[in-house]
Amino acid sequence: MMMQSILKQPHNFASVCEGGVRPSTVRKRPGAFRGLAKHILLTAYFVSLCFAHTSDAQEQLAVELSPMVTQLLEDDLLTDEQRREAMIFHGQWESLGDLSPWEQLALDAARHVPSAMIDPDSFQKATLFVPPNADRETKKRINSKAIISASKILYQSGNPKKVPIPAGDFIILIEKPKWAVLNAKAAESLGDFPTAIGLLKPIREQAQQDTDVLITAEDLTAAAEAVLMLARLEGRPAADFHLANKLLSKAREEADPLYWPAYVAEAELLFAKGNPQQAMNAVGQALSLNPKSSEAWYLFGSMRCRFFDFEAANRAVKELHAINEEHPLADVLAVEIALRQKDVARAQEVIGPALERYPSHRKLLAMNAAVQAMTYDVGAMDGAVARFAELAPGNPLAEFMIGRSMSDARQYKIAEGHLQTVIEMMPGWSEPQLTLGEVYVQWGKLEKAAEQLQTASSLDPFHKGINNQLMLVQEMLGYAVIKSDQFLVRYLPGVDEVLARDVALHMGEMVEQFIERFQHDPPAITQVDLMPDDQHFAVRITGMPSIWTIAACTGDVIAMTPPRPGPKRAYGPYNWLNVMGHEYAHVVNLSQTDNRVPHWFTEGCAVNMETTGRLWSQYELLADCYNTGRLFEYDEINWGFIRPTEPYHRPLAYAQSAWIKEYIETVFGWDKAIAMLNLYQQGVGEHETIKQVFGIEVDEFMAGFMAWAGDQVEAWGMTTHGTKPEDVVLAALLSNEGIANADIETLTKASQDHPDRPELLKHLTEKVLLIENKELAFEIIKQYQEKRPVDPWADRQLARLALEAGDSETAIAALKNLDKIEGNTPEYAVELARVYRSRKDYDNALHYAERALLREPYNAIYRETAATIAIQRKDLERAAFHVESLAILEPDRIIHQKRLAAIYTKLGDAEKADTVHERIKLLDLPNNN
Repeated sequence: MMMQSILKQPHNFASVCEGGVRPSTVRKRPGAFRGLAKHILLTAYFVSLCFAHTSDAQEQLAVELSPMVTQLLEDDLLTDEQRREAMIFHGQWESLGDLSPWEQLALDAARHVPSAMIDPDSFQKATLFVPPNADRETKKRINSKAIISASKILYQSGNPKKVPIPAGDFIILIEKPKWAVLNAKAAESLGDFPTAIGLLKPIREQAQQDTDVLITAEDLTAAAEAVLMLARLEGRPAADFHLANKLLSKAREEADPLYWPAYVAEAELLFAKGNPQQAMNAVGQALSLNPKSSEAWYLFGSMRCRFFDFEAANRAVKELHAINEEHPLADVLAVEIALRQKDVARAQEVIGPALERYPSHRKLLAMNAAVQAMTYDVGAMDGAVARFAELAPGNPLAEFMIGRSMSDARQYKIAEGHLQTVIEMMPGWSEPQLTLGEVYVQWGKLEKAAEQLQTASSLDPFHKGINNQLMLVQEMLGYAVIKSDQFLVRYLPGVDEVLARDVALHMGEMVEQFIERFQHDPPAITQVDLMPDDQHFAVRITGMPSIWTIAACTGDVIAMTPPRPGPKRAYGPYNWLNVMGHEYAHVVNLSQTDNRVPHWFTEGCAVNMETTGRLWSQYELLADCYNTGRLFEYDEINWGFIRPTEPYHRPLAYAQSAWIKEYIETVFGWDKAIAMLNLYQQGVGEHETIKQVFGIEVDEFMAGFMAWAGDQVEAWGMTTHGTKPEDVVLAALLSNEGIANADIETLTKASQDHPDRPELLKHLTEKVLLIENKELAFEIIKQYQEKRPVDPWADRQLARLALEAGDSETAIAALKNLDKIEGNTPEYAVELARVYRSRKDYDNALHYAERALLREPYNAIYRETAATIAIQRKDLERAAFHVESLAILEPDRIIHQKRLAAIYTKLGDAEKADTVHERIKLLDLPNNN
């Protein structure tokens, strides 16, 4: 799947550009940048433009340092010490040369490198970091910076207990918001919430008073972080949203537009409130001011990961590794990505070595609990949770990561339990409240979802994601419902009732095929949510109004957009029954394996259950990849879905998965596929499943598949036999100019000399048709079809020639093939219905009239044709079904009501006929036909 990147949306720089910077309110920044206010005044507008011309994730990742930062670093007003400090702050440390001890600590903190210099007992010893002959003020300033850097390093590496408390000359640090926030984070990571709250409350009080105490960008940003952290700890995220936003705006616009941590904090705030577009803009601004900001790169990657943009997220991992080869945030992000992709093996590869390096890192420990949960090893998961709780008693992060990962894995019952635990531990934290609401939405429990999301909204009314989901759920609770024994179909009242009726009818007729095929009848009713447009569908699936597909299965629930053009619809007609068959195969597979079926296996099952055959483009892809040695190895197939590195990888993953399933059924029998599903349900791994079912190792299994695949490609007439000397001559003939100048005799001889090049027969057909020799063309097309039976080109030519010649039998055979494999167009089904109707074969005529409606269920002309044929077939119930749909599509046309009344009368349903007659009276107005 390809989601339209949020990065492609226009960026909003209003927060920086509107009104510019107000000179009358700018304050000088004490310390390193004192005296530079005149330069800072110029920066806001230029900084806002740094990312204005980027269009996608890769371009945004190609970050360049803002010219205004370069100008700052070259300014003559800076002392050498100030310039070096600024170079570290803005990520330009490569040319610094020898570093002083406090500079080294600052650099280690920026790079998240554990420092050998750190000894908590020596933090109060001024002589450790102070330059020779320094005065008292210099001692305080340098050692204050060194203590904060060292404390950050300890916290970042998972040692919050070792964060020192200043004393003596450095007691002033306690009054600094940055120091308080750092210590509050340490206390929270230890599960000591009362201490964290006590540290943060004085800062919020200062911020609320709007005094001149908070002046610098550093203090304002730290105060905003304090306010937001305190709001979460106290359960009041909405109350202080505007205050935090005000503080960050003041930091950026008034105090120092070059202070990149303010942009990172703003991005975190915006993303936490469900505003990813502006959050991405803020991250971009931060990276333009410091291209080596670990915090900005991690946030970028984490945001892209949540929106399935794994290419950009992995690029962020690479950037973090460039900053620090053993960067803990790179490990955290890599595990996040793997868990989001359900790639447990990759997550395990990363988390083990990462915890060896940082055994007390709280986020890594929490992620490890989620990784263990994804292995379905309850003992290992409980052990990981216990390890985290030992270091951070009362902190719910590990439980939350489990809950979120289980939700992503469609393990809704497990996710529900862990998220409820999180909410009990920290009832004021809105994110788990939202996540649990999303679980209920995906689970199809809309009443519970509405209640849960309402609770989340009351905590955080400014969160767009919560509000989007809540509004959608409340709307969906008002949708109309059609219920059968197997399905519950929800739809927005209006024209979509037509599709809802079709879904209930046709899927009900197909269910037995799935039950028989997979030997499993899902115990729960499958819910089908017909979303009126792309935005509704996207919010239904992801919580955000942007997505890249038309249907999705989330367990016992299938969501789908309608196959019709219109506002907020990117897709036009498509074969909705084909799509529903694909998604319902997932419903069955997930149900029978407790959601443990491997990705490739369920996709192979789903593709094989589609009502269309393999597309020509898929034949071409499979043959080309076989001929060039680019088919996936067994362990690579899932990567094609979750970590594609080439544009063709994802479509190949779908096609090859279905091909392997075809191989299993053809060579070993379908019962082997059922045996594999049973083992998956028991939690048996993929390699072991192959060994138990087929009695061979994976390598031998794939070798057998490759041999069989080669025979298939040969049968398709698509094998490449290698380069031969005469290929040069043939290539010249097959060039545009060569074909244009070739005559029939030349092409005939070439096709005879090169029987392995069926495309020559295509060109020969075109030449023959130019001289209007249709009989000869027909013979050549049949030759081509024998050599390459999977190419629909032959059927298209045969259908056209046969219809022109009045050869209905040949035309019907060709049109049937085309209707099956070119599933999104109704034209072949329409023509088949016409041909069969002309032959008075009303059974087949109705079948194909309804197949046309599978692509365009809202087409009144097709619907009327189906109703007419049903009457000719003497199937009044089916005729009534289609005329009822016509009455929905065209409610003002009285003719539909009259026909419906007549049909009900013939069926002996006087009550329905009387109801329709009443409607006719209301519609029977002049000029109404």
